[in-house]
Amino acid sequence: MATKHYLYYVEGEDDKKVVDTLKKDMKLIIPGIARVFNVVENVLTNSRLITIKENTTVILVFDTDTGKVDKVKKNIEILKNSSNVKEIICITQVKNLEEELVRSCNIKSAQELTSSKSLANYKRDIKNITNLDKKLKEHNFDIEKFWSKNDPVYEREGIKNEADKIKIK
Repeated sequence: MATKHYLYYVEGEDDKKVVDTLKKDMKLIIPGIARVFNVVENVLTNSRLITIKENTTVILVFDTDTGKVDKVKKNIEILKNSSNVKEIICITQVKNLEEELVRSCNIKSAQELTSSKSLANYKRDIKNITNLDKKLKEHNFDIEKFWSKNDPVYEREGIKNEADKIKIK
C-alpha cells in the first residue's frame, strides 16, 4: 500500500508557524509538510505540482477576509487534475489567522499572544517565538474552536471548512 503524505499550503510565515506548532509540538493536527503558498492570490504552476509526492492529501489553509474565491476554485481544479493528489481539504480561516486565534484563545487580540505592541509587530514576533505551544496553552487554546467556522461567501461556492478531517481527536 502506498504511503500517505500530507501537504499544507498556508498563506504566510505566521500561518506556517501556527500549523507547525499544532502538528509538531501540540500534536493536534495530522503531521505533514507546510509550505507557504497563498491560494487566494496565486495559481499553482506545473513546477510546484511536480514536487507533490504520489498519494498526497493537500490541505489548503487560507484567510477569507478578501472574499476572493476565483483563484481558490482554480487551484482546487488544478489539484483535482493532478495524478499525485489523493484528496483536497480546505480550511477557511474566518476571517483571518488573527481572528481564529482570538476565537480559540482567551485573548482580545492576537498581539496578546506574543506581547506585541502592534499587529505588524505580532506578524514578526509570532514567526520568531520559540515557545508558541506554551503561549497557546497559557491562553487556553481550544482546537475545537480553531478553524471551526464556515465563511458564507466561500460556502456558497461549495468551499467548506473541512478542518475536522485533520484535527486529531
